[in-house]
Amino acid sequence: MLEFFLDLIFPKVCQGCFREGTYLCLACQAKIQPCESERCVVCSKKSLLGRTHPDCQSRKTALFALLVATDYEDQTIRNLIWNLKYNAVKEMAEILALILADYFVSRELLDYFSGAAVVPVPMHGKRLRERGFNQTELIGEAFARRLGLGYLPILEKIKDTKSQVDLERQERFENIKGMFRVKPTPSSGEKKIILVDDVATTGATLNECAKALKAQQPSEIWGLVVARN
Repeated sequence: MLEFFLDLIFPKVCQGCFREGTYLCLACQAKIQPCESERCVVCSKKSLLGRTHPDCQSRKTALFALLVATDYEDQTIRNLIWNLKYNAVKEMAEILALILADYFVSRELLDYFSGAAVVPVPMHGKRLRERGFNQTELIGEAFARRLGLGYLPILEKIKDTKSQVDLERQERFENIKGMFRVKPTPSSGEKKIILVDDVATTGATLNECAKALKAQQPSEIWGLVVARN
């Protein structure tokens, strides 16, 4: 019943070519290109698979690397993310998870991350109640399911902060500092962790989440986003 009324309000049309019947047709899916700008999350200079340069590592940096699946300038990607977050079209989470999975396959990363755990970036309880869902959890769970990886929603945000959207780079880091913690849970051991979010800009949120996850003593913490703005 809910899907019926949602189709009346927001009918299924491809977010690339706007043909009816699906939110992303095969032709438009094939046009989505992997991100060509792999950058260190600290200095933003080129880096293989977005790994943090050795010279950029410090106690303030917890991310081993930041993987970016595709380009935020792609209007199809922006439409998918926007309609998931702000129009509550939850089916688009499955499509974004598919794009992440396709990226892993194209970069031949499946073997390297075999046995890894997927951790979604959390949303504060107040925002969660307002929106009704956390889009990153939907994407992360679907991505883990597609690749047969573990799914561990073990992070929580302890304070509702200002939106990062209108803040300058340094303000973003200060705004989100110390805002995440790990729920009481058994250690994840020496697993690699894939920290999933929809979009990254400076990487401040992902890095703060990674700092909290360090207590679990994972072997590596990789950020993974659909796009980097």
